[in-house]
Amino acid sequence: MDIHLILQSSFGDVDLVTILLFYIPFLIFLLYGQRIQFQMALMEVGGMLAQLEKMKNIASVETLNALKKWAKEGVDVEKELRILLESFMILPESMDPAGIVRKVEHIVNVRDDKLAADVKRILKDDVDNSLVRNLENMIEASIALEVIYKIIRHYYLLAKKMGNLMLVIQLQMLTPLIFNEAKAYLSAVFAFKLGAPIGDSIGPLVIHKLLTGNECKRQLAKDTDVYETYIEGRKVYLVKASGPGGNVGKPGEAIKKIIEEDGSIKGVIMIDAALKLEGEQSGSVADGIGAAIGGIGVEKFKIEEVVTKYNIPVYAIIIKQSLLEAISVMRKEIANAIEEVHKRIKKIILENTVEEDSIIIVGVGNTIGVP
Repeated sequence: MDIHLILQSSFGDVDLVTILLFYIPFLIFLLYGQRIQFQMALMEVGGMLAQLEKMKNIASVETLNALKKWAKEGVDVEKELRILLESFMILPESMDPAGIVRKVEHIVNVRDDKLAADVKRILKDDVDNSLVRNLENMIEASIALEVIYKIIRHYYLLAKKMGNLMLVIQLQMLTPLIFNEAKAYLSAVFAFKLGAPIGDSIGPLVIHKLLTGNECKRQLAKDTDVYETYIEGRKVYLVKASGPGGNVGKPGEAIKKIIEEDGSIKGVIMIDAALKLEGEQSGSVADGIGAAIGGIGVEKFKIEEVVTKYNIPVYAIIIKQSLLEAISVMRKEIANAIEEVHKRIKKIILENTVEEDSIIIVGVGNTIGVP
């Protein structure tokens, strides 16, 4: 029987070419679909990885140029920076949690002191301390980008080597989120280079705007300023990190010393930047209860421990922003929130304290660009 008659009887009027065009791609995807999906996902992740490498290199070059500008003669700045970018910190063992906060604090303090000493060894002796702080922050942002790039590269090469589709698909899903975080750190490098306030500086800036210039200023903890003033007839201790260099200070230690020194503290108000959810407006203000402070947790632990011991309420005011906004140059809508925060502070003071009471107001965050 003629082949055309067989096809015609089996498939009606459909000719052989149409049948082949329909079934051949189906067979290809049936047999090789997983490999095709793997290669496409690998290409997408590889493209993201190339962009992360570019961002990492830009951050390193910017940091290197900033260090070279103020470096001592004869110092191999590129070599010193490479050593710093490869540095790491090992947190203490937490299998037995007793005393873990004190151990973490010790490791973090040693790490911070070492980074500061390493940077100062590179720079000229007459370099301003604020500039040293800003350069330290540039290095930390560059280290973060270095770590992000290396981790993504590790899993990319591992997935490619093993031909593991599930691993590369997980990377494909996570990489865009990680990429946005990397963009934020790259923005931070330029913000610290300029020495301009970042989104996270909103807490210290709120405190700075409350100052009149006549306050008594003390340092009760490392890199932490305490001002004494009066608001609505209440004695107020204003706490912020020392500026204008990039610095977060030790607010927990300062709060502890104030409370132990002044037995009439009736409340602690903490102001900090907070990550917004998608759909929320940048610069929107909310208030609540609890210690509003990020970081590794040491300062938060100190605050919670001392206020619990003395039964002092802790009020929180947060200014919402994205991660990118938090570590890049402060945007207008975030700065505009200061007036609303001041209103919330006065409202909390009037509703929860009486005249002659004492209260602590803490501006949490990096004080870069804020005197």
